[in-house]
Amino acid sequence: MWRRSPVVAGSFYPSNPQRLTSDIDTYIKKAGKTAIKETLYGLVVPHAGYIYSGPVAAYSYAQLAGSGVEVAVVLAPSHRARFDGASIIPSGIFETPLGDVTIDATLGDELMKQPHIDFIKEAHLQEHSLEVQVPFLQRVLGAFTLVPIIIGSIDIDVCADLAKEIAAVLAHEKRKYVVVISTDLSHYYSYERAKQMDGLFIDTLKSFDAEKLYGVLGSEKAQACGEGPVLTGMMLTGMLGAKNVHILKYANSGDTAGPRDQVVGYCAAAITG
Repeated sequence: MWRRSPVVAGSFYPSNPQRLTSDIDTYIKKAGKTAIKETLYGLVVPHAGYIYSGPVAAYSYAQLAGSGVEVAVVLAPSHRARFDGASIIPSGIFETPLGDVTIDATLGDELMKQPHIDFIKEAHLQEHSLEVQVPFLQRVLGAFTLVPIIIGSIDIDVCADLAKEIAAVLAHEKRKYVVVISTDLSHYYSYERAKQMDGLFIDTLKSFDAEKLYGVLGSEKAQACGEGPVLTGMMLTGMLGAKNVHILKYANSGDTAGPRDQVVGYCAAAITG
C-alpha cells in the first residue's frame, strides 16, 4: 500500500492541525454557501498557498457542506512531470496534517484499466495542485474516499478521451461523488491586466463549451495552469449530466495577500445540471 505523504504542509498551508483547521473553517465561514438548487457535479478551485487562494477556494468548498458526497474525484495539473494522458494513485492512503484519507481502490482499479490512465509515481510525489485540495475536502466532507488524478495533457482530443474513460467508470458508481477541478488562472501580470485576462476565461467558462475555451487558452488571451483538468472536467461533467457553470468568486493575489504589480488569478465555480 502506497502512502502519499504531504510535501507542501508548512509552506502552502499550515502543518499544525489546529491552525490548519482554524484557517479552513474561517475561510468557509466567511465565504458562505451560495444557494444553488441544481444538482452539483463539479467544482473549480484554485491551488495556490492558502493565504493567497484559500479565501477563493472556500466559495467552492462551501457548496459541499451537508452535500452527502462520499467520493471526491480530483483532477489536477502536473507542474513537474511531463507525460501524456493521466496518472492516478489507484489505492493506498493520502496523508495530510488532518489525518489519513483512503484512496478509492474500487474506482482506482477500474480507472487503471482505461487506455489513457496509468500510475506514474513521479507525477504525484511533489505535486501541490492536488495536495492542497485534500484538507479542504476533509473539513467539509468528513469521511470520504479520494480519487487523485494528475492530468499531463492539454490536447483537447486526449482530454476528451480521458473524460469519456472517467465517465464510463463513474456511470456505474452508486455513491454520491463530486468532480474537483484544480486550476489557477493568469500568472504574474499586473492587477488590471490579470482581471482582463481572467475575465475572458470566466466568460468562456460560463459558456460550458470546452472547444471554445480551448481556443481562448490557445490564443493566450487567457491563461489557466490547469488547462488539462479544466477541459477534461468540463467534458466529463457534461457527460454526467451537467449543463451550467455558476461563478462563485473571482479574486487574484493582489486582493488577498500579495502586491498588485504581479498577481495570480483565482476562480471558484460550481458546475451543475
